[in-house]
Amino acid sequence: MIVHTCKPHRILSPFVEYFWYMENQNITCQNERTLPDGSVDLIIDLNAEKVHMATALNETLRLNNVFVCGPHSSHFVIYNSLETRVIGVHFKPGGAYPFLGYPLDQLHNAIQSMDAIWGHLAKNLREDLLELPTVEQMFHVLTDRLLQLAVKPLDIHPAVQFAIEHLGKNSTRTDHVRHVVDQIGISHRRFIELFKRETGYTPKRYSRIRRFQEVLRKMNERQTMIDWTDIAFNCGYYDQSHFIKDFCSFSGLNPTDYETIPGRHYNHVQL
Repeated sequence: MIVHTCKPHRILSPFVEYFWYMENQNITCQNERTLPDGSVDLIIDLNAEKVHMATALNETLRLNNVFVCGPHSSHFVIYNSLETRVIGVHFKPGGAYPFLGYPLDQLHNAIQSMDAIWGHLAKNLREDLLELPTVEQMFHVLTDRLLQLAVKPLDIHPAVQFAIEHLGKNSTRTDHVRHVVDQIGISHRRFIELFKRETGYTPKRYSRIRRFQEVLRKMNERQTMIDWTDIAFNCGYYDQSHFIKDFCSFSGLNPTDYETIPGRHYNHVQL
């Protein structure tokens, strides 16, 4: 497996976590479950003409080869092929909104072909990438194209940015959403509208997903037998039952059945 990542240009750094490229020759076409993390990915398949995926409800999706995985609060399934060659943009939470141009809550738990959003420019982007000899040049073109397609002005609403930062750092607190609303200086209703528009989530759901991600991080850092009670307590769950319910809701798995794909991010789980 060949994996490259690249940090974005400073202009894009408030919006993009990293650019990524993956190339793999699979011995078997083993499918994978992808878990929600509060963000959005733009993905360009450089091999296939059509891409097949499935929702958490086993609804099969047939997509064009340039598509966006919207903000999810449930898992989805990637149907892998024998040869994989893909490139993508992993946006920060709230970072995709300026480049898609319409409310992110319309993409909640959805995967959408980008020709429905960017029209022929999505196909043109892929064709341009296919002509380039190096991954570094591809990342450069992705940077330029995102800047060209961005909705102006290129920014995130200050209240949303403040909430994302606060909820990400305090995902184990039980009163954090109310605490954010108390500090932003706008009405609760307006704040919810803005947050859903730019992230795709309600603040409470986003906070739960960030807490779920903290659980996955702790599970993957452990070198010894996992103490589930300890993880539940340290991540702010009321009890172990509450922890298991949340874990199953987001992943479709019991915690004991969670097993990552070697060499991949811990959000990718073997089926």
